[in-house]
Amino acid sequence: MSRPAPRHTPAWLSRRAVTNGLVAVLGLSLTGCGLPDRVVGLHDAPVEKTSGAAYSEAAALSIVTRVLTAADAAFASSDAARKTRRTVLTGPALRSAEVENRFEDRSASLRTRGKPTVLGISAGRDWPRHILATTLVDGVQELHVLRANSPTSPYKLWITAPMLPGASLPTLPPLAEGITVVAGDKGLAASPTEVLTAYGQLLNVPTKTKTSKIVTTKDAYAAAVAQATAAQQKALGTLGTFTRTNKPATETLSFRLADGGALVFGQLARTDQLAPTSKAKRLDLPSNLAKLAKTKSVTESLRLNWLMSAIAVVPTSGAATVIGVGEQLRGIEAD
Repeated sequence: MSRPAPRHTPAWLSRRAVTNGLVAVLGLSLTGCGLPDRVVGLHDAPVEKTSGAAYSEAAALSIVTRVLTAADAAFASSDAARKTRRTVLTGPALRSAEVENRFEDRSASLRTRGKPTVLGISAGRDWPRHILATTLVDGVQELHVLRANSPTSPYKLWITAPMLPGASLPTLPPLAEGITVVAGDKGLAASPTEVLTAYGQLLNVPTKTKTSKIVTTKDAYAAAVAQATAAQQKALGTLGTFTRTNKPATETLSFRLADGGALVFGQLARTDQLAPTSKAKRLDLPSNLAKLAKTKSVTESLRLNWLMSAIAVVPTSGAATVIGVGEQLRGIEAD
């Protein structure tokens, strides 16, 4: 199922890109204002089906609309929003919302979210259950995963990530048939955790792994990262060093595709570091980066910590591809 190529600006080329090759990107985040009248999940339970998808499309759409409305508000930087986050967010979405809000005023953002479309509903009557949905936000196609752990638990947003330019979503099972969670690497060319971890390793600077048999880096995000890294290193020259480290993926969630492959969602933690060499006493920072770091220069190092939410397609054989990436700055440390 093809999706329109969103007008997505890769992280290293975003509006926060720092001049002279020193790049600091504020990632994508949900925004909105005002909580709904009812807490998400505290409503009459939809009628379940004994086979196929657990709920009807209309029931699932109602759940998604409520959850995303509340999630948008929960990502705002207000005190009221902070208190409600755990009632509407979980997993990677909760971690994304709990990053330091001093890097971006989400409450003032003017993002326009279109009407959700339900892509998949958990099959059967087991728990936990999931709903896969998509929305269009200012021309960017976002995918969302909602989760409910038990009959008495409300649905919460588990992750949101934007699709990359030129990426398409493979065919999912028919909506009425329902979607199933993939356990481990059953029927797949590689496990989802291995795929996302390998992808992060390929983006490390320096990296010991330039190619991988289980995942490619032919996507728009990886291409933009490579281009920006080269520019960054050229700008620093012999006066500074730049390194990037992605930690292994610790939590992934995968759904079986119609062809037997899997649609994978997960999150990585990344650190970018700038440091002066022995030829420079310090690195003077551009004004916009200095404002974020609260220092005009560094003598030891500057570390930017990120959360990267990713979407990948893992086939039954061959290499996986990344079709969506959203990243968010979670902290800056200067020495």
